[in-house]
Amino acid sequence: MTRPWMSLLVGCATWAAGLAAYAQEVPSDPSKLPERSVVVARDPITRGLHATFSFRPVADADVQRKLQSGLTTVIVVAGGVFEVGRSDRPILRTGVWQSCRVTFDVWNDVYRLQIARPDGTKNVVAVNLEGVLRRCTEARELPIQGVLATGASVFLAATAEVNPVSQEMLEQIRRWVSRPPASTGALPGDSLFGSFVGLFVARIGKADRTMSFRTNTFVVPP
Repeated sequence: MTRPWMSLLVGCATWAAGLAAYAQEVPSDPSKLPERSVVVARDPITRGLHATFSFRPVADADVQRKLQSGLTTVIVVAGGVFEVGRSDRPILRTGVWQSCRVTFDVWNDVYRLQIARPDGTKNVVAVNLEGVLRRCTEARELPIQGVLATGASVFLAATAEVNPVSQEMLEQIRRWVSRPPASTGALPGDSLFGSFVGLFVARIGKADRTMSFRTNTFVVPP
């Protein structure tokens, strides 16, 4: 009879092998990632920061076909905040995150979306693929969790994934992003979070499609 811990070791070994191959393709320094534009502003009511940026290239032609197939597709983006000139370690480890679960309702010819973000979860309907891409591959006024010093020069670095490797890995992401918003840096035992590759790749592993990027540098508004 196979022991549970033996199955876990085999699974971890397989996951680590996939990670090693993928990590070679990702720069160890997040500041070297392809750059995408971001608009950052402070919410006039909550005074919290929010970011608007796009990661549409993650939904290539293959992903768009999957979205129209009727099978459920999950698109996740998560990232941290780095200080310019000190990109070896994030100053906000769980800076931004969003997940979007998409199912095409073939009977009613609409897409049903479940979108989860730090500010809540909502179920919406999109009437066409463009509506799906607009809601699921763009972050609009996405809350930046944690506290950033006014006037600091920082950037976001993130990874977007389509269909992360398993439900267990999705649950790991859920636990990771559910830590207190004020958490900064890596917690004790979080050795995987010590580098960019560990932070943005190790927790997810293989997926149908992966896209890593950074935003332009921005100054934290007052």
